[in-house]
Amino acid sequence: MNKMKNSDWFVIPAPNAQAKMRLFCFPYAGGNAATFQAWTQVLPTFVELVIVQPPGRASRLLEPAINNMHEMTTELLKFSKDITSLPYVLLGHSLGSRVAYQLAVELIEQHYPSPIHFIASGSRAPHTVKTSERICDLPDKLFLDKIAAMNGTPKEVMMNKELMELLLPMLKADFSISDNYQASQSPLPCDITALAGTDDEQVSEKQLVAWAELTSTEFKSMHFHGGHFFIDTCASQVTDAISSLLHLLVSEKSVTQQTTY
Repeated sequence: MNKMKNSDWFVIPAPNAQAKMRLFCFPYAGGNAATFQAWTQVLPTFVELVIVQPPGRASRLLEPAINNMHEMTTELLKFSKDITSLPYVLLGHSLGSRVAYQLAVELIEQHYPSPIHFIASGSRAPHTVKTSERICDLPDKLFLDKIAAMNGTPKEVMMNKELMELLLPMLKADFSISDNYQASQSPLPCDITALAGTDDEQVSEKQLVAWAELTSTEFKSMHFHGGHFFIDTCASQVTDAISSLLHLLVSEKSVTQQTTY
């Protein structure tokens, strides 16, 4: 009943029929499931890792990318029962955090179970005003220069013109969501943990702690050495912290309860 299968939208690197909870991970703009796949080797054995894979990237490279939040969550909500069939935690990095937040809001509005915890990584709170430069409307060359300056895409990929031509529509679509989406202030009924890089120039401390306004329970933040992509450069420290958090959650009563409809 609670089994979830690999699909176009969800990559499950190590299916776990004995899982007590699921961790759903949402990639940053331009990212894909590969960012999180190695986590299966270090996460607790009671967790099933599920990675969201939107169209326009990796195995879905030839599919049209989605360029607005409404369409993104509409597609994800088609899997509402699967997503909520076990106690679940949502985690996103950068844009992924904001997609995950909007999905959580809409799941709750449709009377599905809330996540038992929300982890926002490297992201401003989605109801705060975006202060970084708007880039989705820039000419292609200037847009790619801005992407390169973020240091989130390997140089060898940026230098591969044919590959970048394939990736460009997805990148522009992702940044269109990032540049245009701003959430209403709808607090979640679960704790929020915000992860941040000490040298992240894209997210201010004020924007980070504003996540506290989006929970009706408790908020805490954790900092890691590094810039915006600390989730990659400090991967072991990040996964250690997340594993510790998941161990705390598994002891709570909500994790052992079976979801019913």
